[in-house]
Amino acid sequence: MNQAARYASTILLALILALPTLIAPARAQLPPDQMITKTLPEPAPNWVFVLDAGFPTTAVAKLDIIDGSTRTMLGQLSGGYLSNFDIAPDHREMYMIDTYYSRAWRGTRTDVVSIFDAKTLNFQAEVEIPPKRILIVPKRDTTAVTADGRFLLVANMTPATSVSVVDLKARKFVGEIDTPGCVQVLAPGNRQFSSMCADGGILTVTLDDNGAAKDKKQGKPYFDPNKDPVFDQPAVIGTKAYFVSYHGAIHVLDLSGAEAVAAPEWSVLGAGDSGWRPGGWQTIAANEKKGIIAVLMHKGGEWTHKQLGDEVWMFDAAKKSRLSRIKLKTPAYSIHLSQGDDPIIYALALKESQMEEYAASDGKYLGVVNQLGTPFLVSGP
Repeated sequence: MNQAARYASTILLALILALPTLIAPARAQLPPDQMITKTLPEPAPNWVFVLDAGFPTTAVAKLDIIDGSTRTMLGQLSGGYLSNFDIAPDHREMYMIDTYYSRAWRGTRTDVVSIFDAKTLNFQAEVEIPPKRILIVPKRDTTAVTADGRFLLVANMTPATSVSVVDLKARKFVGEIDTPGCVQVLAPGNRQFSSMCADGGILTVTLDDNGAAKDKKQGKPYFDPNKDPVFDQPAVIGTKAYFVSYHGAIHVLDLSGAEAVAAPEWSVLGAGDSGWRPGGWQTIAANEKKGIIAVLMHKGGEWTHKQLGDEVWMFDAAKKSRLSRIKLKTPAYSIHLSQGDDPIIYALALKESQMEEYAASDGKYLGVVNQLGTPFLVSGP
């Protein structure tokens, strides 16, 4: 190497060694990050909660909190394996009902109720429950909070069926109630819950002030599961649950008493509706203030009850009459109605990972929220 080359190499080496010193002042001039925490307001009627089961892994569930009026994301909660979600009636707390394994998908199983502040979404506490809760594709009525906010109920299946009771005020598990042959939980009252039974009846359990079973009554079957099964996620208006069957029958049950009382059934199908059937995952929804229900419908034959819906049919619940048929831009798997004066239909498209919105009054398309993962359940405050 000649002298000129050696001189150039020496200069280059000096520059490399000096580089950290030269750029250090520039790095030092960067302002420090300012971390802030936003506080959510009181949930509005058009807010919507979308539960992403995290398919195909399902190890970590996610809840998206969305303002349906503006279609903007407000926040998120994280859960565990095939989690479920509930919110306190006074909207002060949110609950993720979670399952965790010590080795992700195997090992020791732990089931917990995770409690979050509804304004900050900060984790508050957890209550461990028996590792028995139903582990299936999430269904809305596998958990419920009593109307007074005192108890959270978790449906179990091992395959023996029971309900775990959590005292939300005391932050502790208080007991397990056997529900032989009956599963899921609806809780329209302060001290009772109802479970659907295999014979087509409803089991009503009355609780005492400690969360133990004080009384159990199983009503007569209100549908024939061998001839025309019902979807097990009903719409609820007050203390009345509206179940829709595979063939389009609406079964209305009053759950206010010590035993469920069934009203005469009616059909969503009219003249010229041959071939139409309810279908999807969350197939029926209601707006209590307007007294209307929505049913997700498709053209299909026997056992097409999981087929996506092409239309949403709107009904007056009291008059048992159809108000309109709303054609969806994208076939939907689950639907929900907001509880405001101008109800919005939320329609989840699982494959497209999105939620479309329509005005319930006239079917006007309002917009879409994208990138929601695998959205299975949709609910509101």
